[in-house]
Amino acid sequence: MASCLSTWPLVLFGVIEPAMLVWAYISFLLDPFHYYAAQSPHPVTEKDFIPQAVSLSWQITNIFLLLAAVAIICSWTKHREIAIWYLIAVAFADFGHIYAVYRAGPEYFWNVGAWNDMTWGNVGVSAFLNVNRWLTVLGIFGRVGGAIDRSKKTA
Repeated sequence: MASCLSTWPLVLFGVIEPAMLVWAYISFLLDPFHYYAAQSPHPVTEKDFIPQAVSLSWQITNIFLLLAAVAIICSWTKHREIAIWYLIAVAFADFGHIYAVYRAGPEYFWNVGAWNDMTWGNVGVSAFLNVNRWLTVLGIFGRVGGAIDRSKKTA
């Protein structure tokens, strides 16, 4: 199956990122309360896992499966424009993802030593993916769409 992305972006966005999204979904299935509790910088009890929290947790993790499928489709496409616009859209979503953690409280956000694995994923991994998305769009890892075929004449 061909892709318009060069090797590193294809492996990162077409294999690793979808695998991480599926793993996040599986982690939720294994322990929904732990997944929910890890979102908060403060201790959370089972009593805090109210029906609305349960529903929202299921909804967000369902989105992980959707995003995994979209990442695979848009990363493995031969169509340059689809890959580029997908990367741009998700890069902007990364900013929102990081900001959502900031909204939990700046004192927690800036205290990197207090981060749990969920925060490292939400901030650290999102920032890493974001930088790689923009570098891919800018052509740092190679032109998206491959080399230009100059042998074809255009009118």
